[in-house]
Amino acid sequence: MTSIKQYSSAREKTTGRLLLLAAGTFVVGTGGFVIAGLLPGIALSLRVPETSASLLITIYALVFAIGTPIISMLTGRVSRTTLMVAGLGLVTVGNILTAVLPTFELAMVARVITGIGAAAFVPAATASAAAIAAPGRKGRAISLVTAGFTAATALGAPIGTAIGALGGWQTALWFVVALGALVVVGTGLLLRRIPLPAAQTIRERFAPLANGRIAITLLTTLLIVAGQYSGYTFFGSVQDRATGGSGTVLALLLFVYGLFATIGNLLAGSLADRLGNRVVLNVAVVVLLVDFLAMPLADGSLWSASILIAVWGLSAWAALLAVQHRVVEIAPGAIAWNSSATFFGIALSGPLGGLAISTAGAHNLTLVAAVVVVLALVVGEVSHRLVVRQARRAAESPAEVDGARPLLAA
Repeated sequence: MTSIKQYSSAREKTTGRLLLLAAGTFVVGTGGFVIAGLLPGIALSLRVPETSASLLITIYALVFAIGTPIISMLTGRVSRTTLMVAGLGLVTVGNILTAVLPTFELAMVARVITGIGAAAFVPAATASAAAIAAPGRKGRAISLVTAGFTAATALGAPIGTAIGALGGWQTALWFVVALGALVVVGTGLLLRRIPLPAAQTIRERFAPLANGRIAITLLTTLLIVAGQYSGYTFFGSVQDRATGGSGTVLALLLFVYGLFATIGNLLAGSLADRLGNRVVLNVAVVVLLVDFLAMPLADGSLWSASILIAVWGLSAWAALLAVQHRVVEIAPGAIAWNSSATFFGIALSGPLGGLAISTAGAHNLTLVAAVVVVLALVVGEVSHRLVVRQARRAAESPAEVDGARPLLAA
């Protein structure tokens, strides 16, 4: 009886620590995603066009994408607790500076600080989740922690946008700061003595990028994210006919997007297991393509916008989950690079959306995004064919090691 109680207590303690890590990724995600809903107010306050203000998202995502592998290499022997507290502390400081600094240039510096903190925290949190999980539960532990990003999209960004509509965009960032400060304290107090991950050489860390199948699959992720986030970055401008300029309605539409993104993420996992990731990816991307082509033709009513946004969130995140499923299938160790590809895509989405607005107008932005989605469909199919070809080679010659001869050879 005593052993059962001890097991139950240990499991509850582990779950609590994992939820704390998920709260950290929620803070990081909300701090990044909420800017899209606040963009009109930020642009007005800092006296720059919205296309320029979107660079606050671009620089954050770019620093995150580049910084993640570099910081992971430089801090391999640093305590995970120290790294997470320092990382989330920098995120919090960066959000404070973004809220108080008076010029766009200084706000960009603040977003660099925020991106560095996020790049330090997220890999450490993921590794910590795996380290404290019970045997056989590492995958569930990691998925719980990364679910913080999904929750940031479904709840954090809409709540922050609603707060911004009521009290100004700086108030929304102060909300994120308050959450971040709480998680920093909790991390320092409750997440101690976490085992360090096994050391990796630089060659081992970058080895996945030399594999043609993995590199092309990561490019698929980048293209899907760049296409769909170009619309998300300028969400307020793209949907202004439906919102009528109301921040509250904008927050509601962001919630619709986030809710169906979560549903798409959950459904795609089980469907990919049953039908294969190729079917899920191709269907989801085609649906996203049709949705983006239809969006400029909609009548601009709240109902039509809600339906199109729901389909957008559902299909885009189902597609991203299908690609992630493929990455895990090919090389589970490359999942961190998929995160970098995701944030490189987010970094590209701002310039892409800005170019679309300047050439075609905000209401036609999704037509330009649709071109990128088509590229993602093509590259995703190339990725699948490379996977199939390698599987056939392995079946014909089991002794052949992956990468022993060029994957892209005819």
